[in-house]
Amino acid sequence: MARAQTKSAETLLARLRERHPQANDRELREKLARIQRGRELLQRIGERFAGVPQEEIEREAVKAVKQARRERRERSSTRPHPLP
Repeated sequence: MARAQTKSAETLLARLRERHPQANDRELREKLARIQRGRELLQRIGERFAGVPQEEIEREAVKAVKQARRERRERSSTRPHPLP
């Protein structure tokens, strides 16, 4: 399994190099680490909610997005507007 992960990481790193030729190795490896952490998180979430119906997950996701937007609007409406 570790060998497959290494090959996958190498393939992804090569694709990142193609898409971001100006980035140095450190930047590319940081991008790779973020992508891998994201994939691991998605896998853990999938395992955690495997028994939950898709409709319920979508309903809760919509509620969360609406709440986040409402909070963002409230924060932006309380900030003073900069002068032109």
